[in-house]
Order: sequence, then C-alpha cells, then structure tokens
Amino acid sequence: MSPRHYRMQRRADSALDTKRRIVEATHQLHLDKGVGATTFRDIASRADVGIGTVYHHFPTYDDVVAACGEFTMALVQPPTAQIFHGITDPGDRIRTLVSELFAFHKRTPWMERIRSERSQFAALERSMTQGEEHRRELVAAALKPLRVGKRTFALVVAILNFAVYHQLIDAGLSHTAAVDETAQLLERRLLDARSKK
Repeated sequence: MSPRHYRMQRRADSALDTKRRIVEATHQLHLDKGVGATTFRDIASRADVGIGTVYHHFPTYDDVVAACGEFTMALVQPPTAQIFHGITDPGDRIRTLVSELFAFHKRTPWMERIRSERSQFAALERSMTQGEEHRRELVAAALKPLRVGKRTFALVVAILNFAVYHQLIDAGLSHTAAVDETAQLLERRLLDARSKK
C-alpha cells in the first residue's frame, strides 16, 4: 500500500469512527432526554467533537435522527418472519409471535416517549411508520395459515402494541405472565373462530 493510499484510508476510517461516535451519542441523548430536547451542541459535547463536525456529517437534525433510528433498530433487533421458520402449528405460531414481540417491547422501554415526538420530526415519523408496518407484516406472517379477516387482524395488531404490553406490566403482571395471558387470549379467539368455520 502506498503512503498516500494509507493516509487516505486512515482519514476514511477516522471519519467513519467520528460519524459512529456522533450517532451513538445521539442515541444515548434521545434515550436520556428525548428527541426534541436534544441539540447539536449536546451531541457534539457527548461525542467529544466540535459542533462543526456534527454539521459536516449531518447537515440537518433530521439527518442525524434518521441515522440514529437505523442504529437503534440494528441494536435492538426487532423480530423478523424467520422466527416462524419450521413452526407449522397455529397455536405455536401465535405464542411465538406474542413472545417475540413482547420481548422486543421489553427491550425498548423508551419507545413510547420517542413515539410521542414522532409528529415533530419527519425522520422519526418515517421510522415509526416503518416499525408499525413491520409489526403488521410479522402478524400477517404468523397468522397466514389461519386466513383471518381484516377486523380480527386489526385486533391482533392492536393487542400486540407496545403500549398494551407496558400497561400489562404496569398492572403487575410479570413479563412471562403478560406473554402467557396474551397468547392464551389470542389462541382462544383465533383458534375457536377457526374451529367454528
């Protein structure tokens, strides 16, 4: 490797490292104080870079919010349809769906506060909308063998919402109990309806 190429590679690596530090700092600030309360000055201070460096990598706040959203989803890893691979029993698919989504909700206790700010930031609105669509796709994948109607599908999506999970926890249920009770409720509703057809 030539000295010039080596220097260019080191600069590129340094720029990527700086960008990563800015995104991680933004992520932590959003968790600590919320999206709306976080400023470029806060981000620069937390990332230990100049404010101009933050603007260089992210010219608008929406840019850094979008990058933070991507980083956060990679970190918390929402479940994908792969969780149903090899599971053919409808009851087991329902229980897997509830278990995996509620585990995701447990890993993201800050989600409700972030969601409350979605209308203030275009990138946050896009991220939240994508997350909701992802949850609907996951529910559709789980219930595909049952061929449920639109109303039943909407009911399942609503019951598996972040807010419902945390209301169950706030009411005194353990995580395991919340999963069990919700899975049993959905199994009765979905499998009983199927047996009556």
